[in-house]
Amino acid sequence: MASKGKASVKIEEDMRIFIHRQIDLFLQDEHQTEFDFPTNLTNQHRAYIHDYVKNKRLKSKSHGKGDGRYLSIYKTSIAAVTHEDAILSLTPQSSKLLLEVQKGYNSDGSRDVGAKKHNAYRPHSTYLASVSPTVPPPLRGLANVLEERKRLPIAQFHDIILKCAHQNQVLIISGNTGSGKTTQVPQFIMEAAAQKNNPCKIICTQPRRISVVTVAERVCVERNEPLGETVGYQIRLESRVKRTTNLVFCTNGILLRCLMGKCVSKFLKNITHIIIDEVHERDQYSDFLLIALKDNLSSHPHVKVILMSATIESNTFSNYFNSCPVIEIPGRLFPIQSFYLEDVLFNIDTYNSSVKDVKRKILINMEQQYGRTHNSVTANMDDETILLMNDILEVCWIENSPEGFYSFFALVEEEISSIDFQHTETKMTALMIAAAKGYTEIVQKLLNMGANAFMKEKHNYTAYDWACFVHGNSACSELLQSALKQSEPPFSRSLTANSAKLLLDAYHTSVGDEKIDHNLIVDVISYICRSQPDGGILVFLPGYEDIQEQFELLMNRVSSSNLVKVFMLHSKMQTIDQHSVFKPVPQGVRKIILATNIAETSITMDDVVYVVDSGKVKQKYYDSLTSTSSLAATWISQACATQRAGRAGRTKPGKCFRLYSRTRLGALDQFTLPEIMRVPLNEICLHAALITKDVSIHDFLNKAIQAPSATSIKQSIRYLQKVGALDDEENVTDLGHILAELPVDARLGKMLLYGILLKCYESVLLIVSILSINDIFVIPSFQGDKEKAKKVRRELGEESFSDCFCFLRAYQRWIDTRPTAKQRELCNRMFLSHSKLTMVHDLRNKLHAHLCSIGVVKRYGPGGVEDINEFSNNWSIVKGCLLVGLYPNVCYLEKYSKTMKTRFEKKIFIHPSSVVGEKTMKRMKDKDSTLWLPSEWITFEEKYKSGRGSMIRCNTVVSPLSIAIFAGPLHLDESECLIECEHTDAMKCKIAIDDWINLTVESKLAKAVLHTRRLMNELFLKFIENPRTHQLSARDYAIVKCLAELLLQEDHALELTNRLESTVGANRRGCKSQDFRWKSEGFKHNMPPYGVRKQ
Repeated sequence: MASKGKASVKIEEDMRIFIHRQIDLFLQDEHQTEFDFPTNLTNQHRAYIHDYVKNKRLKSKSHGKGDGRYLSIYKTSIAAVTHEDAILSLTPQSSKLLLEVQKGYNSDGSRDVGAKKHNAYRPHSTYLASVSPTVPPPLRGLANVLEERKRLPIAQFHDIILKCAHQNQVLIISGNTGSGKTTQVPQFIMEAAAQKNNPCKIICTQPRRISVVTVAERVCVERNEPLGETVGYQIRLESRVKRTTNLVFCTNGILLRCLMGKCVSKFLKNITHIIIDEVHERDQYSDFLLIALKDNLSSHPHVKVILMSATIESNTFSNYFNSCPVIEIPGRLFPIQSFYLEDVLFNIDTYNSSVKDVKRKILINMEQQYGRTHNSVTANMDDETILLMNDILEVCWIENSPEGFYSFFALVEEEISSIDFQHTETKMTALMIAAAKGYTEIVQKLLNMGANAFMKEKHNYTAYDWACFVHGNSACSELLQSALKQSEPPFSRSLTANSAKLLLDAYHTSVGDEKIDHNLIVDVISYICRSQPDGGILVFLPGYEDIQEQFELLMNRVSSSNLVKVFMLHSKMQTIDQHSVFKPVPQGVRKIILATNIAETSITMDDVVYVVDSGKVKQKYYDSLTSTSSLAATWISQACATQRAGRAGRTKPGKCFRLYSRTRLGALDQFTLPEIMRVPLNEICLHAALITKDVSIHDFLNKAIQAPSATSIKQSIRYLQKVGALDDEENVTDLGHILAELPVDARLGKMLLYGILLKCYESVLLIVSILSINDIFVIPSFQGDKEKAKKVRRELGEESFSDCFCFLRAYQRWIDTRPTAKQRELCNRMFLSHSKLTMVHDLRNKLHAHLCSIGVVKRYGPGGVEDINEFSNNWSIVKGCLLVGLYPNVCYLEKYSKTMKTRFEKKIFIHPSSVVGEKTMKRMKDKDSTLWLPSEWITFEEKYKSGRGSMIRCNTVVSPLSIAIFAGPLHLDESECLIECEHTDAMKCKIAIDDWINLTVESKLAKAVLHTRRLMNELFLKFIENPRTHQLSARDYAIVKCLAELLLQEDHALELTNRLESTVGANRRGCKSQDFRWKSEGFKHNMPPYGVRKQ
């Protein structure tokens, strides 16, 4: 589809590849700040570069004149965006209460964020191997299962795998999809141990939780044993293992936790084998695990490590482990024929007029050089014979009788002419004429004699096209369609390198490759449906927007929609929609699946025979300098291209239509960029600090196969120091130890700890669970439902100006609806994901159980569930906990410019799905349509690039007082952060929360605000010294209660929803009654509940 606004510049593919490669290399070099392109670029090339670098945080400038003109690009420096001074204006009630707090509660001043050596809380579970390994029991598998195992390709490598594993400490097994390595290798080891009466303890990791469970279940089926005995699994907050379990499947993160802390030697002492599966996926945990394992192998020589990969990247891992041996296992794929963009453009009718013109010239040139296409006899015919054949075909066309074809048959049988002779002017063949006339017997005879049904006349119509145009669905068209499906397509027509370049240049200078060419995909699908044997079509697209656009275009352009069944497959779609793709379609109906990379490896559809690969994937990248994520459609790697093609050869020979050229394939990265090099490293750096002994975090991570950038490491360390998880010397603090133990992201863990301390535990627990699972809403399948989905969110959000509030209300509606069938109806009506809400519910229960098991939450009494939920319906204090966890993700609405800014963005936008943006548009106060919010401050979960701008999502509007108390580091030096205002009212001063957030406030209140903030932080530091035994004193409780009152008053003044439903989380389905029995009636205050506004 045409892009809106100014058209993007189009250039040839080879120049585009060259330019992108130079810019990528420039960006990767942290020391290079400027790069000059050569002088041989054209004006069009320079225009393309100017346009392209705008999305890369680069500047560009052209220099010189004429033949000496060249272009330079520069890296822009990152500096904090300035903004007008924010005002901290307080209600009279809040001002009075703050001064009372300052007067009534002194700070003890005895705690500092750097305090760390308390040793009261250092749990790191090593339950996976808490006892010595045992001898596994003998195999009890069923005979038919054993036979099935023997047929797997890996079975013939049984002996060599065991031998290599015995002789080497590290072994790599590279096996294609379907080889059986995941289920069989650990069983080989167990069965050998049982035969030799040797004890063994095997840990086998998988990158995804679902793989851990399914593989463990499959192995138990093959061994004919119950799950949790000899074979078990452990994932986050869920375990099916015993102390005597011989084979444990777990996630990479679980094993990583066992390697942290002081018990690593004890853990490895009881392990005989560690298997890291799917290591080629290069997720951040697997790369981190390899560093930790490599560091520990020399001191634990009895531990055998087996890395299993599905690609040829095995050499990279072999080199990392001192050239350890590699065993290659073949897969069970059928032959796959691959076609590239130049093949598609030449052999399939496309909508592109530029390509058609070039194609016509190429065909004329081929005819001039080699004779008429597809007619080997014609080249040897004299002019008189050619004229005779032209006359015979003309008679066949003019006369309404099949008898005219008999002369044609006679000449063909005497080998005077080819069966595919084309009329000199019209390019019609005898088969085309017979089809147009509807002569079924003649068509059948011509096909029996070998006539080519793929040939086209000068208007690019085949015999099948003529039959359909003249007679519709007739016996002739059915015969020809059957012939097309049983024969090979005309992709045998080969292009010279020059012809291919002409076609590709015509295509790329008219279409480009920045966006998906949905029309070309429809052309390919139509070709397959018209001319290929039965089989499903799997189309790989980058994201949901492309899937939806492709679906609508396909429905508009496919004439016989009842002959195709189109499915959309995306991770955010309803589970019921995803499951339907696996069901068979009726005979004669073509299945078409529009999918993202979720279909690359995670799932398999046996009826797929054809793959259409757009070559693009949406991938998340993180800019550590600006803390900005970007989700952009980028080129896949060569390894991914191989995986995608392999989807077509699961059950029979398949075909893959790659909508990128052979040149582009050669320019693709061999493998996907490792996750450790493109995601935030906060969690990894915290784990590194726990594991490292005598080296810095930076030096430890530099041991990775591909080390992350020094800038990314430095920024993550600064973040951890800012939130209090690390001290200035990179030592792990009390807070850092607790956050590392919690099975959630560090920022969510901190949020949860504040929820416990501030007695709003259940509400924060639910928000943490929801943010861990990701968006609980689904994307509507149809365009018309989008506005309905927005309305649902608006209604749930009330006047909260908060997406998290909306999520909580959605969860409440779902959990209050019974039975499950009605819950599903509710989800369908409100565009909610029933499966994700179920996951949220399960995670909430498991997190609660985990916090109880480590003693942070008690079941009864002080610190018990009822006690720590006293303020769970106070939405204002819940937002304070959100802000603590999400900081520094803060956005400011500047009043004079009416633009939203962050630390590094002069202008940022609210994501369209956010209720904050929806409410903003609904509550415009001025007629000039300027942006308006009840407070200037927003905290958000994520910031990401979208085109040339940035957006924030999962947003919550917070009061200036919340910013003053909860944002920033744990410790603020009053002498440094309290700044007198110059050239303004002497009665005011500034509070510098950090190097960007400044709040102007009355001088008499500034110290009271800082005093309250200091009291809050002291309570938290006291709490994390030992959360198991901590109890609020009467004084501490009074401080928390005053803080809750303050925040409630400020939100009320801003007309923000400040109360949650009083039944949030209480007595819900699936929650044990002994866990939740409090009456969440809040506390006495002089504010009306939410929904009641000032008059």
